[in-house]
Amino acid sequence: MSTYRPELSIVVYKNDRDYYLESHTINEKGQVMEGKPLLQETLQGIIGVFFDERKNMSQLTGILPDNLLYFALLPGGNHKLIWHRPAEVRVMHFAQALHLPTAKVWVPSMLYVAERNHLSVFALKANTRPTEKTKLFRAPFYNVSNEGSVCLGNASVKKPTDKTHASQMKYWEDLFWLSEFTHLNGDHAVKSNINKVWKQLLASKAKKKWSDIDELVDCKQTLKSIL
Repeated sequence: MSTYRPELSIVVYKNDRDYYLESHTINEKGQVMEGKPLLQETLQGIIGVFFDERKNMSQLTGILPDNLLYFALLPGGNHKLIWHRPAEVRVMHFAQALHLPTAKVWVPSMLYVAERNHLSVFALKANTRPTEKTKLFRAPFYNVSNEGSVCLGNASVKKPTDKTHASQMKYWEDLFWLSEFTHLNGDHAVKSNINKVWKQLLASKAKKKWSDIDELVDCKQTLKSIL
């Protein structure tokens, strides 16, 4: 087991406008020695140790999935992922109060944004890979705010043990789709009435798609605006 001993003490002074940092070396007897202005090289070395540790914790590995659009490491060992999926059939789980059956149904092409511990979703009209100019539409679901923020529900999903892009993307998708859709979290989720739209789609037994109806609401944003 490694033994740690004190080596340096940093004192931070503050006035109304800025900060002043002073370093004090600590001798073998544990005595704090005379202070000196903290060197930039010393501060960079300390920051580098913590940055490398956090980077190793948050770094994702593996082959980049074809539908991954953006990946960035964030401070504090976090990351941001943006990816898309084409229109597909999904099982949707609805709360009993909505009087909608749990069933397979077509959902529109989707854009997912996972950042730190937060998920946002948007709808897309095309199934092709989005570009910076691609328009975003309101995700036509319960539990989603006007800005796309998801109120994650009751899904019991374990965090992946393997640090790959694909496993992280699946984790967030499972959190969204395995949760029960319970309530409206904003207005104008669709152009008409969200209950009637989902009843119509569910009644079609996964035959009617979102491309068959004109219900998606333009967010007045593009993919570039959320990068």
